[in-house]
Amino acid sequence: MTTPAVKMIMVYVTTPSKDIAMTLARTIVGESLAACANVIPGATSVYQWKGNIEECAEHVVILKTVESKVEDLSERVRSLHPAETPCFVAIPIEKITADFGEWIIDSTKTVSHN
Repeated sequence: MTTPAVKMIMVYVTTPSKDIAMTLARTIVGESLAACANVIPGATSVYQWKGNIEECAEHVVILKTVESKVEDLSERVRSLHPAETPCFVAIPIEKITADFGEWIIDSTKTVSHN
């Protein structure tokens, strides 16, 4: 394990359906805002919303990216997500294998789509 020179970030997002999760994942990875996205089905969320306790099924999307992409990634998730207040949590990665870290850096470099 190594401490990366470039700050790596893992982002946790929830979505109300598999279709939305997959669209979000494909778009974000396709736009090089994240190196990869894991879509995990079957989460149940219990939360307070506008004075009520709500419960719903959700899909979790975990994205791996670099710190410099987090603001653009947040804006893109918000533009693709149907919720008024989508869940978006960015968590710093303190340790990572060097080869995986390099892959994240290389995968999030802006690519020209001419």
